[in-house]
Amino acid sequence: MDNIGVYVSALQESLQKKLDVLLELLKLTKEQGAILKEKEPDMDRFDEIIQEKAKLLDNMETLDRGFDALFAKVGDTLKNNKYEYQTQITEMQNLIRSITDTGVQIEGQEHRNKTAFQQYLTGARHEIKEFTVNNHVANSYYHNMANQHQSWQSYFLDQKK
Repeated sequence: MDNIGVYVSALQESLQKKLDVLLELLKLTKEQGAILKEKEPDMDRFDEIIQEKAKLLDNMETLDRGFDALFAKVGDTLKNNKYEYQTQITEMQNLIRSITDTGVQIEGQEHRNKTAFQQYLTGARHEIKEFTVNNHVANSYYHNMANQHQSWQSYFLDQKK
């Protein structure tokens, strides 16, 4: 393995890209949380964020597969020569810690967003139910009022004689 340094650099780069993707996911997840806190949430933007996050997750999956394939090639060499590559290994360990911490932050924010979204849905369901009930009452009123008038009665004459 003459190019072990190149492989190690590629591993580091892959981890950095994964961290960058996770930081972008965290940013978008926080934006979703902010949207859900609004009185009138912009659900179109919320949906756009979901689409953006899906693309980032696909990208991260590609990065993970590439990292795993590359590590399979050089992992044993790194383990057997850990003192020679100590600086790079330490940098990768730090990146992995940052990745883990960011992942935990995303998970926490996603949990908060889930709770806020459920509250939003509960409110929306209540509004829909209220609208349906009000619509039904109004329809009943108009139907009853229409049935109160007989064809032989005049709308303009006082019927109390």
